[in-house]
Amino acid sequence: MSYTQAQVDHAKAMYAKGALSLELNGEKVTFVSGAEFRRRIREMEAGVSGTGQGMTITFPKTGRGL
Repeated sequence: MSYTQAQVDHAKAMYAKGALSLELNGEKVTFVSGAEFRRRIREMEAGVSGTGQGMTITFPKTGRGL
């Protein structure tokens, strides 16, 4: 899901107020802890700035066992 800078700013404002719940796009999310909320904000920021990790696919290397 992509986020806008306004949504990131809103999340930061709610975190600064001490809230553990956030409503974005009509969906309310309640976080278990402040640490989880901060992690989500970092992920949102990475998505906005384009530095997200994305998906990594790896393939196992196998040998013939000889």
